[in-house]
Amino acid sequence: MNLRALLLLPLLGLAAAQTTATQTTTPQNVPPQGTVLPAPVLLETPAVPEPVTVPAATLPARLDNVSAVLSAPRSVKGKVPLTLTLKSNRAAAVKLEVPRDNEQNCATAPTVRVLKVGSREVVYPKPGQEPRLCAQDLRSDTLGAGKQVGYLRDLDLPAGEYMIEGWLTGFADGLRVKVPAQPVRVTVKSN
Repeated sequence: MNLRALLLLPLLGLAAAQTTATQTTTPQNVPPQGTVLPAPVLLETPAVPEPVTVPAATLPARLDNVSAVLSAPRSVKGKVPLTLTLKSNRAAAVKLEVPRDNEQNCATAPTVRVLKVGSREVVYPKPGQEPRLCAQDLRSDTLGAGKQVGYLRDLDLPAGEYMIEGWLTGFADGLRVKVPAQPVRVTVKSN
């Protein structure tokens, strides 16, 4: 035997011993051959909803250099007359288009939300009320440079003390806009 064979002999014996040990050792948790195993249970992870993003084109933009003032009598019997006045400090005229609002009894402007003083209860538009189906026409106005334009509407409210929030929602030169006004406080007296 040469030296090389002598050196390899112990390694071959070790490999044979490991093979024999591997063949004779049965791994644990392995069922006997021929056993029918149940199908594995697959756990589904709930889908994570994608965050909702509203395209910038659908959000109302600010109408720079145009302000709104909401006015109403401080105390009134019967219907509450509201006036929303837009005033322009722009260098050029702007074309306004205001749609009818299905949740505002088909009024064009001002869009309003009425809160009962002391409780912050929303009185108008009534929560859960079915929206009306309104004509899809637009009221068109031109707000000249340094000029103003007004929108009128009446609200029928029960007797009580209210804060009325108002704003104009529509289009200015084709761009969707919202022009808010400061809220007004109104007392509606019983007839």
